[in-house]
Amino acid sequence: MTHKELTSLWSRLIVDELVRNGIRLFCISPGSRSTPLTVAAARHPETVCRVFPDERASAFFALGQARATHLPAVLVCTSGTAAANYFPAVVEASMDRQPLIILSADRPAELQETGANQTIRQQGMYGSYTRWNFQLPEPSEDFPARALVSAIDEAATSSTGYPPGPVHINIPFREPLDPVDVPPFQHWTAPLETWLEHRKPWCTTISETPGLPVETAGILADLVGNASSPLMIAGNLDRREDALGVYEMARTLAIPLYADISSQLRLKQDTLPLQLAWLSETYLAQNRPDLVLHFGGPVVGKKPAEALEIWKPDNYIVVRNHPFRYNPSHNATMSIEARPGELAGKLQLSVTRKTGSAAEATWLAPVQRELDRICRPELPISEISAARLLSSVIDPTHGLFLANSMPVRDMDMYGGTHQPSVLATAVNRGASGIDGLVATAAGFAQGRHSPVTIMIGDISLLHDLNSLHLLSAADIAVTVIAVNNNGGGIFSFLPVSDHPDVFENFFATPRDFSIRAAAETFGLRYSRPETNSEFCSVFRKMSHSGTSGIIEIRTSRHENLEQHRMLNARLARIIEEAL
Repeated sequence: MTHKELTSLWSRLIVDELVRNGIRLFCISPGSRSTPLTVAAARHPETVCRVFPDERASAFFALGQARATHLPAVLVCTSGTAAANYFPAVVEASMDRQPLIILSADRPAELQETGANQTIRQQGMYGSYTRWNFQLPEPSEDFPARALVSAIDEAATSSTGYPPGPVHINIPFREPLDPVDVPPFQHWTAPLETWLEHRKPWCTTISETPGLPVETAGILADLVGNASSPLMIAGNLDRREDALGVYEMARTLAIPLYADISSQLRLKQDTLPLQLAWLSETYLAQNRPDLVLHFGGPVVGKKPAEALEIWKPDNYIVVRNHPFRYNPSHNATMSIEARPGELAGKLQLSVTRKTGSAAEATWLAPVQRELDRICRPELPISEISAARLLSSVIDPTHGLFLANSMPVRDMDMYGGTHQPSVLATAVNRGASGIDGLVATAAGFAQGRHSPVTIMIGDISLLHDLNSLHLLSAADIAVTVIAVNNNGGGIFSFLPVSDHPDVFENFFATPRDFSIRAAAETFGLRYSRPETNSEFCSVFRKMSHSGTSGIIEIRTSRHENLEQHRMLNARLARIIEEAL
């Protein structure tokens, strides 16, 4: 074969083996060095190819669809800094165990470390944030074809295996790069003859997460059964079956459940919003648990960690479906590696509680009335009322994506419990950055094949403004609720806000950009409601319109801070009066 023929066939084998592993979405960024991979993906009859001028948006889009499907997309880029733009999404995917596969084209060995154009050190560039990284050689018949497809199988297995995460394959190519048609049956591919005739992967790996030993399950069941005042915490759970398993255990065994917004249970009917109860120090003092059973990953709020420091329960048990440590306060007494929903189901059947029913929440009704008061139709829309109203009016078949900083915190604290079942809720809380959030929401919608609403602050939106083009071209609508307080509102809650000489310019960072103009630039619908009733009306229409759009909520950072402080103080008083 000529060099061009081998390069084209090499790339076709890579793409085809990924497809055989069930991976079909290819997120491609334009570039010259990646031409063989791009053409192979574009011409494969079973791929779905999306083109992204911005590699960062491409990676976060892939991350979003992985959150919805638990399958990786393939990122394809050219050499140089292109692959470096994937890094923030790679970190998030690694920290939150989401599958991702990167195929970065590279310059050949003779151009490395020579000052050649668009040539950097790409091999292993993501460091410890990949589950596996591998450097392929330049296309050569000296490298067995079975070694090539075997490496791709390892990439697919490592990305979707236990635990899932990013995989990086660096692929150097020599010019010429233009594609040619070449039959797959060649002397070089002869060892793959059987593979070429069927559609199965060269090597299939079957793995299961470690099962919980019977004796450990028995010990855990005894601990829960003998606890006089157990408490369950549902942290980050991105699988519906895990969330429902934890919910059913808490309900059946009458154990109080603190459901974090990232657990997907916070907005469900019959879930007690303990975030609100924990505003009262008296409530915390009267409800000290002797055992805490924490399912999943981190929680959004600070109160659980603070409460655990005060309570110092006899047993604090963490259940997570990965081998990585989750013990930020160093107070866990037992750490269990198991599927949360599966283990909760076993405990539900095996635990016999010696103490009976859950305490009546006498505080709930007056607290709900106080929150509903600020949501009265005629009142101006606020950051708190927007979160609470959204939780009740969002279609239960849609998805919800919450940006970091204030949106995820407001929904966690003030969201209502109106959803008939688990509302598909996604957050980028692996590293909790504000980058790529619009792109992630777009990928989440693509993966779910249903409309998604993202609630996001103005600075986070500005950080990913170019990803609005993904929404204007999307098949599935994304509604953006842009909370615009002209700056980083979360910093107003920190002690640095008491230092006016540095606060406004270096922390609040007002930018005064026009969200309306941004919507017009990208051809998106736009609305700016003034009252709670207008917001509900506009949101219902836009989220069911079939097209993407932006709803801007204009607020004041100072007024928002005061509203949070005054409301939380009132709620704490109401709870203490009801106890």
